[in-house]
Amino acid sequence: MVTHPPSDTLRTTLARVAAGMCVGVRPSPADVAALARAEDRADVLVAAALWTSGVELARMLLTDTEQRTREACVAAIAERWSSVAEMIGRAARATGLTPAECAADWFGRETVPAEQWDAVAHELDAQAGEVDQLDAWADDAMCQHHWSLARRLLLRVQHSRGADTPTAVYARLATCLHRLGQFETAEAVARMGWGDHARALAVGAVFTEGALLGRWHGADEPLVSVVCTTFNHARYIATALEGFLSQDTPFPFEILVHDDASTDGTADIVRAWQSRYPTIIRATLQTDNQFSRGVRPFELLLRHARGRYVAVCEGDDWWVAPDKLRRQVEFLEANPAFSCTAHNYYLYTESTLAVRPWIRTREQRVLTARQLKGMARLLWLPTLVFRRTFDTLPPERALSPIGDQFLTSFLGTFGPCCYFEGFLGAVRRENAYSSWSPLDEVSKERIRVRTWIALVQLHTRLGDATAVHDLTQKIAGSTLPPAEVDALIRAHGADASAVSLSQAA
Repeated sequence: MVTHPPSDTLRTTLARVAAGMCVGVRPSPADVAALARAEDRADVLVAAALWTSGVELARMLLTDTEQRTREACVAAIAERWSSVAEMIGRAARATGLTPAECAADWFGRETVPAEQWDAVAHELDAQAGEVDQLDAWADDAMCQHHWSLARRLLLRVQHSRGADTPTAVYARLATCLHRLGQFETAEAVARMGWGDHARALAVGAVFTEGALLGRWHGADEPLVSVVCTTFNHARYIATALEGFLSQDTPFPFEILVHDDASTDGTADIVRAWQSRYPTIIRATLQTDNQFSRGVRPFELLLRHARGRYVAVCEGDDWWVAPDKLRRQVEFLEANPAFSCTAHNYYLYTESTLAVRPWIRTREQRVLTARQLKGMARLLWLPTLVFRRTFDTLPPERALSPIGDQFLTSFLGTFGPCCYFEGFLGAVRRENAYSSWSPLDEVSKERIRVRTWIALVQLHTRLGDATAVHDLTQKIAGSTLPPAEVDALIRAHGADASAVSLSQAA
């Protein structure tokens, strides 16, 4: 019996077809024909489809599916898998691998080989289950981090329910695909679940570099520097860049991207975009992680910025309004007393695909310098444009674990902020892969307090008693036990400001 693995052509074609099925694209007759041409062993063809994509694709590759009930199809697939599994077992014994490792070498590696081997068996067992039952089984698989099995079960739910597929199914399917490293497909699946929110979350038309340079009439000095820090954002960074490049402005801007030695292919994506926009995009692609060495990537970009204004957006957030930059910069140009502008945004919870405006009022208001310094409201980074009156942050930044709160308060030392509540110009993404969202509330509050203590030290040094008072009151109102607050203060050093803060708290 033949024991050599299938061709590279089959594996490549299967991967393409499987990715399409995840976003609702059924294989065309041409796809099925291409798969059949790539592998003349019928058993291996069906087994490869089962391993790569699941029962649905394997069923399409049976030669006489028209005459079979679903149950008969599943039985035929199981028979072919059993036959090929024996073949794989012999190859494994000859090479010293486990059958699961050998199957991964033959058909492609989606996850841990042993898990994927088990997923095939579990999926065959699950074919007799009702759709609602499969939904519950998928939840159990996700709780055990069996992402491949959960993906297969959720795909069957999706195929069964079609246009009536609940948003939660798309959300969980996207999670499984992300965990399996299929980032582009994960994002496409999530967008299938956006429903009525799709228009609000869509990026505007993306300009080519030539079109942007033409709109700027040969001006080569950027008025705005867009700074974007990214780390393991392969699923997201293209959308962030598209949001930047959709900006309809009469003035030039530059895009500065810092990738902090991502391990998921983010740098390759940034590099490809930079090759298309060599004049506009300036990328720093680290090979060693700088943040782990105490270097803050945002400040590295700030030092390289050339614009009179700085716009901020991290690599997993994005802009949705083409007039965002123009609106904010025009205000700052006309109002030199203001240090910055910010605006409302959509909060997008990735685990559920829930979307809502952050603030539901529609006013335009001024946040005073005192409100900024005292952290009366946080200016979220994807909404912020500020004057580049500094190219480095004060030394107290090293004591502050939250960069956006520190930046908000520091900007208050230069003037007020105009906040456009009625303008929903960006999307802030909450996901399980950030450093903040997965934390419990006590841990978050502890980090907030440490940040406020650092800000007290900043404004004490600057001689701003009002800001110190306001921040001290925030610390005094913390939900942490007083003894823990005192311990955090002592950890920041027993200088005069910390002692007076302790007494007030």
